[in-house]
Amino acid sequence: MLAEPQSATVTGMRAPEYSDARLAADLAAAAGELGEPLTAGGYDVWQRTHDAASPALVIRRFGSWNAACARAGVSTNKTRSTSRRWSDEDVVATVAAYLRAPGSTGTFADYSDWAKQQDGVPSGATLRQRLPWAEVKQRAEAHNHS
Repeated sequence: MLAEPQSATVTGMRAPEYSDARLAADLAAAAGELGEPLTAGGYDVWQRTHDAASPALVIRRFGSWNAACARAGVSTNKTRSTSRRWSDEDVVATVAAYLRAPGSTGTFADYSDWAKQQDGVPSGATLRQRLPWAEVKQRAEAHNHS
């Protein structure tokens, strides 16, 4: 009787586990050495010599490069970011308006589609840079009930 191969022997070495705190600390360390704004490309070169996670893993874990850097307290490329023109209050008020709109399902994907058809509202990606969807939705619902 032949034994089933173990996944570790089929795939080779297992990737190390990184906590969210470790990922954020590594981003902060890279920014300390490389300077800010921290780019994914710059971090990619840095992580190869520092036993740190790949940019792809960081992005998967936090949802975007900007969200990961925000979690680490590190600035990203400001020239491409539009999130600074929206205050948290602007974002909450916009999501509150979305939630009141006919046919709103209350999902992030639905908000993103709705935002594409509006003028002067933050995109789904911009919104996510500001606040997590669950938090902004909760604050928007409270705004609608006040």
